[in-house]
Amino acid sequence: MATDPVLGFTGHTPIVAIGTRSKIMDSGQLVWTIVIIVVALVILGLVLFFVQRRKKEKDHERAETLRQSAVDDELNARESEAKAARAAADAKQAQVDADRLQEEARSQNADAQSARSSAHEQAKRAQSLDPDAETRGSQNLDSSDARQDPIDDSNQPNRPSGTENGRANRDDGATGH
Repeated sequence: MATDPVLGFTGHTPIVAIGTRSKIMDSGQLVWTIVIIVVALVILGLVLFFVQRRKKEKDHERAETLRQSAVDDELNARESEAKAARAAADAKQAQVDADRLQEEARSQNADAQSARSSAHEQAKRAQSLDPDAETRGSQNLDSSDARQDPIDDSNQPNRPSGTENGRANRDDGATGH
C-alpha cells in the first residue's frame, strides 16, 4: 500500500499528521449541544408565549375598561337627554300656562269692559229719568268716564269736589233708587 505523504493516509485508516490537532467532535458533545439549543428554543418559545398572553390580558382589561366607560358615557348621555326633554316639557307647559292665563286675563278684561259698558248704560238711563239730572248726573257720568281709563290718573282734570276715588259722595239722603 502506498502512503500519501501530504494527507498522511496509509490504506483505509486515517492517520493524523504530527503537530496537528483534531477538530472532529465526538458524538456526546454534539448531542449535548443539540439538547441545549432545543432547550433554549423551548424556553424562548415559552417566554414569547407568556409575554403575548400577558399582553392579551392587558389588552382585554383595557378593552373592558373602555367598554365600561362607554356604557357609563351612554347612560350619562341618556340622563342628559332625559333632563333636556324634561326641561323642554316644563318650558312648553309654562308657555301653555302663560297662554292660558293671558287668555283668562283677556276674558276677564272683556267681562270688565262689558260690565263697565252696562253700568254706563244704566247711568245714562238713570240720568234721563232723573229730574235733577243736570246737576248730579253730569258729575256721576264724568266720574265713571274717569274710571274707564285706569292707566294714568295724573292727567285727569281736577275732580269735582266731594269725590273720592272717582265716585261722588252722596249726602243728599238718596237710598240708591
